[in-house]
Amino acid sequence: MSKHVVIIALLSIASVSCRLLAGEVYGGDSLPCSKPGPAEALPADSIMRLVIESAVSYQDYLTSAEAEIYIKGRTEILKQNQLIRLAHHLFPVDRRVKDMVFEIVSDFKFEPPDIFSHNLRAINGSSIPNRKKQQEVFSFLNFNAYASTAYNDAILLPVAKKAFWYYDYELMDVNDSAGLKIYRIRFSPKQVSQKLISGDLYVVDGTWTIDKIDMSGKYAFADFNLVMTYGRGYSRFNLPETADFYAKYEVLGNAVANSYHSHFRYKSVVWSQEASSKRKRRHSLDVSSYYTLSSDTVPIILDSAYWRRKRDMPLDREEETLYRHVTDKRLLQNDSIDNVQQYLKLTEKLVNSYTFDYKTTRIRYSGLLNPSQLGYSKFNGVTYRQRVRLYKDFTNDKQLRLRPEIGFVFKRKEIYFRLLGEWEYLPERFGVVSVLAGNGNQTYSHSMTTFINEQLKDSTIDADDLGLQYFRHYYVELKNRIELFNGFQLMTGFTYNNRSPIKKINNPNLSPEILDVANSDYNDFTPILGFTYTPRQYYRMDGKRKSYVFSYYPTISAEFARATPGVWKSKGDFTRIEADMHQSISLGMLRRLNYHVSAGMYTRQRSTYFADFRYFTRRNFPDSWDDQIGGIFNVLGRDWFNASDKYAQAHVMFQSPFIFLQFYKKQASKYVFFERLYLSQLWTPELPCFTEIGYGIGNHIFNVGVFAGFEEYRYLNFGVKFAFELF
Repeated sequence: MSKHVVIIALLSIASVSCRLLAGEVYGGDSLPCSKPGPAEALPADSIMRLVIESAVSYQDYLTSAEAEIYIKGRTEILKQNQLIRLAHHLFPVDRRVKDMVFEIVSDFKFEPPDIFSHNLRAINGSSIPNRKKQQEVFSFLNFNAYASTAYNDAILLPVAKKAFWYYDYELMDVNDSAGLKIYRIRFSPKQVSQKLISGDLYVVDGTWTIDKIDMSGKYAFADFNLVMTYGRGYSRFNLPETADFYAKYEVLGNAVANSYHSHFRYKSVVWSQEASSKRKRRHSLDVSSYYTLSSDTVPIILDSAYWRRKRDMPLDREEETLYRHVTDKRLLQNDSIDNVQQYLKLTEKLVNSYTFDYKTTRIRYSGLLNPSQLGYSKFNGVTYRQRVRLYKDFTNDKQLRLRPEIGFVFKRKEIYFRLLGEWEYLPERFGVVSVLAGNGNQTYSHSMTTFINEQLKDSTIDADDLGLQYFRHYYVELKNRIELFNGFQLMTGFTYNNRSPIKKINNPNLSPEILDVANSDYNDFTPILGFTYTPRQYYRMDGKRKSYVFSYYPTISAEFARATPGVWKSKGDFTRIEADMHQSISLGMLRRLNYHVSAGMYTRQRSTYFADFRYFTRRNFPDSWDDQIGGIFNVLGRDWFNASDKYAQAHVMFQSPFIFLQFYKKQASKYVFFERLYLSQLWTPELPCFTEIGYGIGNHIFNVGVFAGFEEYRYLNFGVKFAFELF
């Protein structure tokens, strides 16, 4: 993908701030929440309560808006070493150019409900920054000062409903500006956390709107400052006029500074006091935002007079010097070729995950020596895996996906692989046909050991003395999934499993019947029917592709599988039934409660079977911190997952940025995004009461958790889980 396209994507993120902030406006000569301003200055807490109360009412009154957006960006490498290759994916940098400046002009248009178009009109500069990480920094301009959180819940804002729990407010001064009384409110966090910021809010007396925000904080490895000013009067009410952003990344001995200036020139703004678009969508589950990007013929304009007209402020001396020293203006045009050459560099391939785009094809590779592919857990020890993602787009948003993976568990010296291929033939209804092949956990059949124990009950030989070997497990799975109505997906397909003993048992003291059970291969052909249903499922459409967003109700799933003997040498003759319910509940203030409940059983057991449940299984590789449902046991021994023909389990997880660290080491909370508490409970006939408790911390780089297991309140074991988050 060329950097012209990337810059358009970055621009769309910056200009989306128009939408987010304009969604908090009202038209007319007066504001609906306007309250008479006091004769004297109010206390800071009283002013902030009025701001928070008024913010709820400034919504969904923008009918249309057109603007020209000017963006100037600069990225400078202040300090670097060889580790910048390892940390390349942590902050925005192009190692080829140590100091770069660029400018963009774009047309922006809004039409209800939430339809946006961006037409990139001009671009110029000494170079264009790294596309993925530059987009990450541009996202800082996607900011709504009236929201509870910002940047995908990374930061808790001082106008949240319960912000008084986390922020102190102080009235610094009161000034008159253009006939308006402006209160400057200093906000500061009550505790040290990356989730909290500090700075000044400039509040307009009477309307209690934000005239300006100047905030500083820490995001990822960057210390940042954002200053955003807003329009005054009903014609520009709460629309951003300028935004200045600065971020300095420091990690592994490297330092990169990024600065961005944006200016909005509005051509037309139309308000509606009836908020008709809100009424139209009040009961709709479609929360889509639609975007149109025009990027095929982006002009690189070198005319200095053109850029002088577009700038709201002149370039400084250093920026002018950078422009004068550009000798090859074709660098921007040939950048896609340079990127291909960059991907071919061996060192980049070894330590970084990277993405390659060419027309309608996208490939993502985890990197051969990428540390983000390492993990650790008690029973598996160190784990390492490699992953490739290939996407091919077709007309009407149809897509072909290939996802091969391979991993190694060092403690048991076991290799796991899986190859998933998907053809999304009906994206607006989640219509997907998938083929999955791989190997599973090595197990042995509980029914097999029960049979052997029965045969040996009058013998001096014990089953533990037989040296029973685990069975290798290979499988192929073919499924079709489709949404019948919103929130309800039907799944049909089949699985073919092959299990064979790792090592044959040759014991002359055993009967031929026992040897046959222990040494035989087992195949089963299992048709599957299942469904997943989430009531009142909100969704978003991107073209014809549909994606679920959220729901206030739990997701319910059920699966029925019936092994059929005689198909492709299948011996399996049994039925598996499972049901599952999970939900993620927002408690506000960046807190979340997740629960996961499931149960399953094998019935009509007319043959030897291997207890291989869908929702109750051992995972060999640590899960991402973003796996908000969870639903796994971390210190349960591997044999217990296949020891019973029925189970019931429940998992609860509470997540918050503030649990224990705020009382222990405040500095530690600077590097922790969330803390988590885990509680899990399991019932099986063989293990009637197993309890697991845990505590974890994490950020965007890694997550780590400690867990303890108990059998009927008797301590059993302890374990640690660790995983990176970078791929």
